[in-house]
Amino acid sequence: MVFAEKRHPAYDHLDAKKRAEGRHMAQAGDPIKGAKAMYELAIMKDPPLRIVLGSDAYKTIMGKIDTYSENYKKYEEFSNSTDVDK
Repeated sequence: MVFAEKRHPAYDHLDAKKRAEGRHMAQAGDPIKGAKAMYELAIMKDPPLRIVLGSDAYKTIMGKIDTYSENYKKYEEFSNSTDVDK
């Protein structure tokens, strides 16, 4: 991977090169399997609107869904309080 020599000061707190090098060959996903999965999605008759690829992505999104679910349940009454009175 090639990285620009000159970095924008707004991104000084991020080191993309270091991050990429740290994950190289250590990621959970297999790039060839990922490419095959994307191709299979592209030719599906009825592909999903959204999908995650990889066990790491799946674990992350399921955690996010749990967090959202807890928040929505916690504020259910408040969320429903804006309906027109009958």
